[in-house]
Amino acid sequence: MITIVIADNEEKAKEVVNSMLKEGRLNLDISKKDNIIKIIEKDSVHVLVSLEEKVIELEDSLYWEKQGRLYKSVLEVIEKPLIEHVLERTEGNQLKAARILGINRNTMRSKIKKLAINVDKWKVALNAA
Repeated sequence: MITIVIADNEEKAKEVVNSMLKEGRLNLDISKKDNIIKIIEKDSVHVLVSLEEKVIELEDSLYWEKQGRLYKSVLEVIEKPLIEHVLERTEGNQLKAARILGINRNTMRSKIKKLAINVDKWKVALNAA
């Protein structure tokens, strides 16, 4: 489970995480790789979200409409924005993005083509700046 804490400072974020642990809203087992807490500094605490909960909400919204194709439908909704975000962070570098995602470079290129992702928009944005 990935939990994102947005706070104005690190102390406030720690306070929120400790509060969640005490209330049982957050189960943190550091021996598990899937337990991640990401702290983002902002003016105040705005969001405390579990990625797992968002995926379940997505599944619920698609359940009746996409029966028989639910797994594929959820992946389609998540895959393109994920790849685009990683490409943005790597300034359009497909090899770096593939490594971050843990997929083969050829698989990355295939997905970019299949999902009609324009990699050049991140390269152009950097060259124009």
